[in-house]
Amino acid sequence: MKQYISNLLIALKAEHLKKKGTGIYYTSIIIGALSPILYFLFQLFSENKAEAGMPYNYYTTFIYDVITPFTFFLFPMIIIIHASKMAQLDHKNGGWQLMETQPIQKFSIYFSKYIVLLLSNLLSISSLFVTSLLCSFILKNTIEIPETANFSIEFYNLSNLFVRAFAASLFVTALQYFLSVLISSFIWSLLIGFFSLLATSFLTSFNLIPDWYPYGILNKISDYKEGSDIGNYLLYTEVISLFLSVFILTAGFYWYKNKNFIRAFIKPYSKIITSLSFTLLFVAIGYLILKPKQYEHLETTILCGKIESLSKFKNGYLIHPTISDTIASFKIINNEFKLKTDKPIALDGYKIIIDNSFPVGVIMASKDSIYVSIKYFNNEVTTKFTGTRLAENQYKSNNRDWSYVAYNLEQNELIDKPKEFFEILFKEWNKKYNNANSIKTRDNFIPKKDFIERETKLVCLEYLNYLNTYLDKRKAMFPKDKTELPSNIVAIKNKVKLNDESLISNESYLEYLKYELCKNDSRDIDVKLKEIENISKLKTSNFKNRLLYSYLKTNLEEASSSSERKELINNYSNFITDKKLKENLINQFKIYERLGRGNEARPIQAKDLNGNLVTISKFKGKFVAIDIWATWCGPCKYESPYFEKIAIKYKKENIVFLGLSSDQDTKKWYLDAKNKSKSVTHLRLENPVLFSKDFNVNSIPRFILIDPEGKIYNSNMPRPSDSAFEIIIRKALGLKELE
Repeated sequence: MKQYISNLLIALKAEHLKKKGTGIYYTSIIIGALSPILYFLFQLFSENKAEAGMPYNYYTTFIYDVITPFTFFLFPMIIIIHASKMAQLDHKNGGWQLMETQPIQKFSIYFSKYIVLLLSNLLSISSLFVTSLLCSFILKNTIEIPETANFSIEFYNLSNLFVRAFAASLFVTALQYFLSVLISSFIWSLLIGFFSLLATSFLTSFNLIPDWYPYGILNKISDYKEGSDIGNYLLYTEVISLFLSVFILTAGFYWYKNKNFIRAFIKPYSKIITSLSFTLLFVAIGYLILKPKQYEHLETTILCGKIESLSKFKNGYLIHPTISDTIASFKIINNEFKLKTDKPIALDGYKIIIDNSFPVGVIMASKDSIYVSIKYFNNEVTTKFTGTRLAENQYKSNNRDWSYVAYNLEQNELIDKPKEFFEILFKEWNKKYNNANSIKTRDNFIPKKDFIERETKLVCLEYLNYLNTYLDKRKAMFPKDKTELPSNIVAIKNKVKLNDESLISNESYLEYLKYELCKNDSRDIDVKLKEIENISKLKTSNFKNRLLYSYLKTNLEEASSSSERKELINNYSNFITDKKLKENLINQFKIYERLGRGNEARPIQAKDLNGNLVTISKFKGKFVAIDIWATWCGPCKYESPYFEKIAIKYKKENIVFLGLSSDQDTKKWYLDAKNKSKSVTHLRLENPVLFSKDFNVNSIPRFILIDPEGKIYNSNMPRPSDSAFEIIIRKALGLKELE
């Protein structure tokens, strides 16, 4: 062992002497410093003002911002160039043969060059970090920095990112070095490296990049800067990089030592067994590292978490996605909570409501254990989930991706070419369907089987609704032609059942159901009536109960008159055999009736900007347009300018515009409201929970119009960004319609 180390040190000294004129180390330092310096200059001369938001570490965030171009292109590029250069210097002048005549082992010759490459990698990464810290230090003393930034150096986070970047580079470096030693042509080793690097973008865009792909491993550093979700020091891709670098280096060394592939691994033939055993061992270990993991079900359901905020919270509620019913409530103590329940919970997206202040979406089901870290600062909410639904809560459906099928439907293309349309639809569906099956977290966890099945069904529903739209358009254009569906499209239809209770909360499924239930009903009657009649004819089951409840609830809310609501309840509520659902529906009916036009509005108490108690009755004699909002609500912020614009436009009319906040934090509300238009009177609710019950406010923003007599004119107005809002205001005021 001592001889190996001694030989290796001698070879390293020789390599350093040879590399003095090549500038490898200097180039590594320059490349590492490049993206921090460019970002520094951009920040220095940028006119964008810093805004307060979520608390963050300034130094760490700076490095997170600059590491993406470094790991995506600059770092792998310099590895390719340096590996080729290191090997080709000796290829060029017969240096490999000359070295082998010296009293130095081939092991030392081969690995000394690789160690020099690793040193250049370390220099490049170190340069990135040191330059970033220096540039961010200068910036913090030069430009305006948000108050929410802190300037402590997070040694653990930064050292972890440093080690991960180095580990991710091992496989790329070993592979490029292997190619450069094997191929005597400098150009070919470079071209292979650059082509592999460029192929990364292509493979990524088509979701074809495997976990072991060397340049993809480096890309994951920028994708997952914060590291593991579950406390691992390295991600599984960085472990596979370390593992595969050992495999490639070992294989490369034996190939180099024996001059060619056959002498290295085949002859004498006894080597075949050794080579195959070695390869199979590495394949087996690699398979175990790359094999996706899944969480198992537990004995009971647990939902717990911590809220990081300047505010203190007391109560939380878990809300059902379909019936908006409270499944469970829990106490929040020192901004921490734990809910344990044995109630049956079907897999779905639920809402955690924190003190009626802000909602947090969570995907869960019975026998799950979920921990949620919530950050709530400066009206922003961020969440991080761990536990048995880690993958599910990280996954975001890509249903909003551009669709060529949808484009053809919008443009009324291919209506006369069903074969071509079906081919496009199937191809696009197949790609998206496979993507839904490839959900994976940074720690190699995949969703449970029930979630994957649900997501693939939702993909099917998206394209089945496209199909039904196409069939309707084709029927209108070619009423005499019968459209035969090919077998692959029929196969998609067979993947979705018409009695799937787990999908009732999904709008796409409801759209598909209504179409399928009514497609053979040719009666010339109101569409909604036709739909509800066909739903009521279904066989009595829990599925029918939930579906009918969901549909009736929506139609009760959208009903234009009390008589229409009463007709719905009288004619169809008895088809619901579930007592709780029926009772809930009747309660909803009573709420909508109470909030119907002409009914007395319940008292509203609030405080103004000076802290004085105000009741809405104060504005009797005028119409009162109310905007229910909160400082943490993004859609509220979007609608606010529209509301203010209309308030300014009609400030001389017999109407008052109120901004009614549900904020608990008085200071945040005051600072926000103080900067808004004076044409809107700003108040903060005394009891947001009571107000929500009185006016059935399940989400914000919400807009209500009360008449001069204190009676409800419209309890659920369109949003001000919708032209219908102003039309209702003008009609109430008795003004002429807008031209």
